Amino acid sequence: MKIKTKICPPLARETTSFSNLSTGDGCVDHVVSTITTVARNLLQQSKYVEISRGTATNVRNILPYLLSLGLLTNNNLNYPTNHKKDVQKHVETTGPFKTWYRWKEIDFAFESDFDRISAIENGGFIPENNLPLGLEVYKDRLFISLPKWKPGVPASLTVLPKVPVKRSPLLVPYPNWNWHAPGSCSRITSVFRMQADVCGRLWVLDSGQIDVTIGPKQICPPQVLIFDLHTDKLLHRYELPKEFIKEDGLFSNIAVDIRHSQCDEAHAYLADVWRFGLVVYSLKTNRSWRITDHLFFPEPLAAAYNLNGLEFEWTDGLFGLALAPYDQKTRDRLLYFHPHPMSSFRQFYTKTSVILNETGWQDYKDAFKVVGESRGPFGHVSASGMDRNGILFYNMVTRNAVGCWDSKKAYKKSNLYLIAKNNNTLVFPNDLKLDQEPRQSVWILSNRLPIYLYRKLNKKQYNFRVMSAYADEAVEDTVCDTKVQFPGSYVDVTEDCY
Repeated sequence: MKIKTKICPPLARETTSFSNLSTGDGCVDHVVSTITTVARNLLQQSKYVEISRGTATNVRNILPYLLSLGLLTNNNLNYPTNHKKDVQKHVETTGPFKTWYRWKEIDFAFESDFDRISAIENGGFIPENNLPLGLEVYKDRLFISLPKWKPGVPASLTVLPKVPVKRSPLLVPYPNWNWHAPGSCSRITSVFRMQADVCGRLWVLDSGQIDVTIGPKQICPPQVLIFDLHTDKLLHRYELPKEFIKEDGLFSNIAVDIRHSQCDEAHAYLADVWRFGLVVYSLKTNRSWRITDHLFFPEPLAAAYNLNGLEFEWTDGLFGLALAPYDQKTRDRLLYFHPHPMSSFRQFYTKTSVILNETGWQDYKDAFKVVGESRGPFGHVSASGMDRNGILFYNMVTRNAVGCWDSKKAYKKSNLYLIAKNNNTLVFPNDLKLDQEPRQSVWILSNRLPIYLYRKLNKKQYNFRVMSAYADEAVEDTVCDTKVQFPGSYVDVTEDCY
């Protein structure tokens, strides 16, 4: 049977309108190409266009809409970085960190004005209830998660261009709006954090839990979703076994372990922050096992918070996870961890060879250990990450600061350094990630979480920020610099009891 080939008309170079574009004639690829070219032309000319929906708007405002439909992606739309008027420079600096995005309140790239208004009317979108929490960066894209702490969060995982074209843009649902439609556990429910791996995949930890702050409801099982970042298609889904889903538990963090670019040999470490457990998942065997230890529990002395005069208590357990570089000599890798910022002033670690042993991890004595001495009062840490040089970066949430430690030196106060501190831009730095660029950058998301939970965010202020700094520049000439050492830097301390 012969298939007739559709001949699509050529695109006029001066095209500036979307009103006549249609996919009804079978020229889908042609239309996508046309839209891409039109978008580029409009970005360069900075003209206003008439959208077929009948709303006159600047092309910068419709790009998120086109992205949300899947008609444009960061792979086929190259933002014109050679035009200063199109690419936004950083808006502020905090130590070595530059702020690229900031929002007073979060909004989304709905498919139409009608959809946005309908979502507001039916309670599907309540702007003040949306809080960005997790952050990840891969090549030219930046991913932001928004857990369903409260009702009215229409999309729990979103994407933006890494190089901003707008300072406070609309968030684009990832991979599209269909994945965030309520009513099915096969879609995305509520994402706390995610991680991109070296194989071009995005691992998404979906807690399956909604209304976390007002009456938690486990409406779907926790699951791991793995997306291909080249096609944005789902590669694999893994639903956690029922015996790992404890009452009042909450899976909120993920770390992905891959060695020697062996993509099929990947493991993921999942932290249950409320029931003090670590689940290890093997992609190759499609199996998981749950690990417990007394060091996963909170420290009572660290359970009281005072953040800029706001006092509250948290008793969360295992949370922050950071993988050290693979050690060729020992053929092993360390996993650094700490309980949630409310529950510990200390750093801990274990060998991954221990936790990767599905049946024998319990046979290891003292497999989970304390590193050095306490960070002392106001030493609460949320997320952390380690670069290729073994420098650990961590968010100090009760100091409105970001700290660092060279893991080749002893873990003690004299070897810990605050690389940035600010009582405005760094109020509760919540997530931290290292990107995969040849020259790595540290990325921070700050979100004033306790104020969101216990008071009310001021809509006239910038509440959420995404910022970054080059890792080597951030620690240069400090005690965290591998080239810098002080007397006693490598001398271990006697363990204290604080």
